[in-house]
Amino acid sequence: MKFFRKSPFSSIFMKIVLTFLGVLAPLYALNLYMNEYGQNTVREEIVQSMNTKVELYVNLIESDIQRVIKLIVPYVNDEDLMKLSTASAIMSDIERTDAILALKNKLNLVKTSSSFVHNVIAFIPELDRTVTSNDDAINYFDEEQFNALSVITNRYESPFIMWHDRLFISVPYPDPSAYGGRKPVFLLTVEISKPALRSAMRQFTNNGETAVLSGNRPRYFITSNNGSEEAELAVSKLMESSDSSDPGGQNAASDRQIQKSVTMNGEQHLVIAKSSSMLDSTLSIFMPEDKIFGPINRYRWLMLMLTLSSVVIIVFFALSIYRIIQRPMRTLVRSFNKVEQGNLNLVVQYPLKDEFGFLFDRFNAMVRELNVLVHEVYEHKYRVRLAELRQLQSQINPHFLYNSFFILHRMAKLHDNENIIRFTKYLGEYFQFITRDGMEEMALEMEVKYARTYTDIQAFRFGSRIHTEFGELPKGTEQLHVPRLILQPLIENAYNHGLENKLKDGWIRVSFELQGDTLVIAVEDNGDELDESTLYSLRMRLLAAEESAESTGLFNVHRRVQIKYGQGCGLTLLAGESGGLRAELRLLLHREENGDANVPVVDRG
Repeated sequence: MKFFRKSPFSSIFMKIVLTFLGVLAPLYALNLYMNEYGQNTVREEIVQSMNTKVELYVNLIESDIQRVIKLIVPYVNDEDLMKLSTASAIMSDIERTDAILALKNKLNLVKTSSSFVHNVIAFIPELDRTVTSNDDAINYFDEEQFNALSVITNRYESPFIMWHDRLFISVPYPDPSAYGGRKPVFLLTVEISKPALRSAMRQFTNNGETAVLSGNRPRYFITSNNGSEEAELAVSKLMESSDSSDPGGQNAASDRQIQKSVTMNGEQHLVIAKSSSMLDSTLSIFMPEDKIFGPINRYRWLMLMLTLSSVVIIVFFALSIYRIIQRPMRTLVRSFNKVEQGNLNLVVQYPLKDEFGFLFDRFNAMVRELNVLVHEVYEHKYRVRLAELRQLQSQINPHFLYNSFFILHRMAKLHDNENIIRFTKYLGEYFQFITRDGMEEMALEMEVKYARTYTDIQAFRFGSRIHTEFGELPKGTEQLHVPRLILQPLIENAYNHGLENKLKDGWIRVSFELQGDTLVIAVEDNGDELDESTLYSLRMRLLAAEESAESTGLFNVHRRVQIKYGQGCGLTLLAGESGGLRAELRLLLHREENGDANVPVVDRG
């Protein structure tokens, strides 16, 4: 019966449910695997398509900007620009005007080469003017703008310069890096049109997507939609995390592609980012995951609904099995447990007339008959045990009586009247203790007291040859009820067998120790008679004490304690540290009621 309590998974109910799950689980797992595999494949295809799309857009922007750079670089050797930059002072007004108009037409060619070019400007310090491709061909020279755009850049890796939130590509002549920081003679710049870039990125996006073109050096953001500060912040964080994962900058010059999921405007977005090493910029496109993965997510919800439906079916099946089989089975098992615990006045009701109804009827009939048999067997067992206990205890008294009369005989022969008086007083008190009728148990404190009386009696026999030491009783054990005469036979054995031939310095120590719920009473002597063979023989006789009721001394005590407390208690015989015998008697402090024996509970304080 205890098996069902300890192993719930071994019950019939659990076996049926687990079998049902064992059939469904592989089918469900296969279906789930196929669904997940299909979803992942579709997701990967969508992401790959978006990566290709972003890479195409980056290539389009790169090709336009590269074409502009290739057109403007050769103009540093333009004849009209060189004349205006170095010889404008000696040119006539007509020559100067013709040169300016010719230069403007060339700048117009650069502007019309790409929709991303807003204006092409030639800064000419010698002329103190700027020539542009816009309608106002000649403007006053802007020293601040000229100095800001004259910085050194790598036109093929980081071509852009940011000035007053405007984006420029600058070609100074001569290059300050090649001439030790010399001020340029002229400066050709191309202003990139942010509205044109924004308009182009709007064409890149659809279905609520947002595109962001961001630069590293300089730092700038161009978004396809106005008011997309959250997208710019997300791109900034994305770039920072990418830089922190590449602290050495090993991949700085190469094109990087980043794919990540971020939250923007309270909605989850998939970000596909492609870096351009030529522009030192990154194009990021934010796509709402709900729109691109919507059909996949809806299919996932259908799988979830299928899973919940399966769980409901399994629960319904389990509850049905529980009501039909498990509930009456548990009632029957609990009834058997109660019978096992001794409840034989049990009647179990079951309303149905099925197989369980037959089992319950037979169970009630079995309990009624078992009740009669148990009472008969219990009464017989109790009487046999009680007779054995009294017979074993009665054997101790004559053994001690023989020894006492022998000591009294010796003192009488010596005419030691004073000690005879003391001895007979101790002997009278002791026999008054052991001859009390109806006392099979007594407090441990009283047992120790009369054991001390016994050692006082033995002192007449051995004199100064042997002295006895008693340890203190552990707190709370003084009123522990124990069988009478369990300590005196252990001390008597030490006197008669361990120390009888000891001529001097003999001792017996009686100690008490709590070990959990067990009280250990140890009696040890320093006798010289014990050897390995003797100890082995004693242990063998101790094991056989249960089979014979005619043994005396140590073996009687061992048998009586085992009858009282069970097989885990009794005597243990060991070799003491001083070479003598150490007898350890183990008594339980706490024990539940078990048939015919009640062990008192000790207050541990």
